[in-house]
Parts: sequence; C-alpha cells; structure tokens
Amino acid sequence: MTTQPHPDLPKVPLAINFARTEDERQLIQLGTYDPAAMNRLYVLPPGTPKDIVQIVRKAFMDTLNDPDFKVDAKKSKLDIEPMSGEELAKTVAALFKLKPAMVAKLKEALK
Repeated sequence: MTTQPHPDLPKVPLAINFARTEDERQLIQLGTYDPAAMNRLYVLPPGTPKDIVQIVRKAFMDTLNDPDFKVDAKKSKLDIEPMSGEELAKTVAALFKLKPAMVAKLKEALK
C-alpha cells in the first residue's frame, strides 16, 4: 500500500481514490497506509534524552539519503523511502487521538 503512484504505473489508481467518504479515506489511511509506512521502524528506549534522539534521527536520515547508500540499495533492488522520526511520531500520535467510533470501524474493517 502506497500513498504515491508507482513510477512504472502512474495511471493505476491508489486505494484511497476509491473512498467515497471522509470516514472511508480515514480508514484507508489508518488501516493500510500508516501501518505500511511504519513496517520497518527503529526505536529508542523510553527516557532517551531528546538530544540523543535528534542525533540518531539525523544520522539515520543522513545514511538513507547518502548517494553511495542509494546506489547500493538500487543495485540490491531495494526501494528506499524513509519516513522521518518526526513524521513517524505524528503518525503514531494520530492513532492515539482516534475517536472511539473510528476505532470500532477500523477493528471491523481489519477482521
């Protein structure tokens, strides 16, 4: 599940394009896109000092954006689409702000 068209298939519609209501769009976002974006994450233990968190986040993103790393990833046929720590934190925080009715709909959709 992706939020952007694949470069080789730019005219293929995304799942969210089939949503008819805002609730359906939110269910697709929360039930498929957000979990897919978070499937390979790295975490630090609770209580890690904020300055250390920022250093690790920057080093991680610098590595993923390094030209030599990207060349090696391409040779290995790996798609590298990093999500920043800040983006990930916002995504997780949004999950905790879900209204109970939306949580119930999401649970039903994921059965």
